[in-house]
Amino acid sequence: MKVLVIGQLTGKDIGPFLEAEGRAVRELRADGLIRDVFLKTDRSGPILLLNDVTAADAPARLASLPFVEHDLVTFDYIELTDTPPA
Repeated sequence: MKVLVIGQLTGKDIGPFLEAEGRAVRELRADGLIRDVFLKTDRSGPILLLNDVTAADAPARLASLPFVEHDLVTFDYIELTDTPPA
């Protein structure tokens, strides 16, 4: 299953955590969890596409991200299906 993750930055200073966040995202991409990463054009938060996870399990899988650990972002999780409706 794929999960679309829509992030919203909380307004706190992300600067001190940008480098660590980038490393953590690269690791999750290498592990296959994160398929795609986008940034909203208004720079208000990231959009992630996750592989092989449910919306219920996704928060725990992303909990190690520095932005999550330091309450710099909140996420909404939307499960997607590859199967078109009948």
